[in-house]
Amino acid sequence: MGIPLVLLITYHFPPDNAIGGARPYRFYKYLKRIGYECHIITAAVQEAGASADIEYVSDPFETEPHGRIAWHIERIGRKFLWGTGLKLQWSASAFRAGRSFLKRRKNDKIVILSSAPPVATHLVGMGLSACSGRPWIADFRDPISSAFDGHFSLHNIVANGLTWLVMWRTDLALANTDAMHRSWCSRYPGLGSKTRTLWNGFDPEDTIGTYVLPMRERKILSHVGELYGGRSIRPVLQAALRLIENGRLDAKNILIRQIGLAEQGELPDADFLQTAQADGWLELREPVPAKEARSMALESDGLLLIQPQTAVQVPAKLFEYLRLGRPILAYVMRDSPAMHILQQAGVSFECIFPGDTPERIEKQLLNFIAMLDGQPVIYNQWFVDNFDASRQVETLDAMIRVLTG
Repeated sequence: MGIPLVLLITYHFPPDNAIGGARPYRFYKYLKRIGYECHIITAAVQEAGASADIEYVSDPFETEPHGRIAWHIERIGRKFLWGTGLKLQWSASAFRAGRSFLKRRKNDKIVILSSAPPVATHLVGMGLSACSGRPWIADFRDPISSAFDGHFSLHNIVANGLTWLVMWRTDLALANTDAMHRSWCSRYPGLGSKTRTLWNGFDPEDTIGTYVLPMRERKILSHVGELYGGRSIRPVLQAALRLIENGRLDAKNILIRQIGLAEQGELPDADFLQTAQADGWLELREPVPAKEARSMALESDGLLLIQPQTAVQVPAKLFEYLRLGRPILAYVMRDSPAMHILQQAGVSFECIFPGDTPERIEKQLLNFIAMLDGQPVIYNQWFVDNFDASRQVETLDAMIRVLTG
């Protein structure tokens, strides 16, 4: 009967620049390359002349009046459960759009693939599979529990129950790290046979032209992206201040940049920030377009990876950072997937860990600054073999073929 059509449910999708749309877009791009027909249902507004494959479904929470009862119900759910990851009104609209599409193509072989954010899209995938009998793949680009990462008990209870329900109802669940997959196998032993690991990755056609930096005394360290949900840069900044105050680091020789929004709880207090900026070694920048953000990262001597809040997930920016060729100072959990990738990718890096003493953090920061010579370091073949999206989609293709016979 040939390969099936893929009905892909994703809230984010290009031209929306949200990072949640990058993985579904890579699926779409490379599945089409190998002969699949795809139909996308997304909340991303499409430009004139966009492909007929992509169906825009507006999010009523964003586009309709705020006085409606449904709007207030969703607002309360966002406050107490999943933040902006809870998109109940859009899920309902996307379900209706998907059901209409499936009715129009009722004679076609179709597999449903839901991606990110996990609550909104998996609810749609679950409903469409139940009403149509089509096989459903739940792609966990993020875990359902990621928004609060276990710090809110009501969220934890609901998240665990919903994760079990999705995994029970789906035909195949994809974890985006090996640590997530191991957690599933431990927590849901009866469902492990329908789970697989499919890492996040990068688009090989998105080439990055790295280059040698000019010799300069002042080293620029940049964190490019938002700081939220436990992604605290405080230990790095506090270590820098201590080194400056005790004369082991000259404030004129270092500039730490935070490029993007940062929640107040992920930064030191206001007096610290004001003094550090006045002294010229700290810079807080508003968000910039993706192209400009990449340019600012490339002009940096070193890059900061801030992911201390999870031992399961790998931040998508790590795959970008590794291709930029700049050394990486990673604040991550010990033995986390992010740490293991850094160890195997052939790049220059240093790690600090939650619970490290101030002395160790200072030592690692100085070690990191000492390695910044402006020479780009290129990732190795292991990184390509495991995270090139075109190769990953070949794996996804094999999974789909097994699932659909």
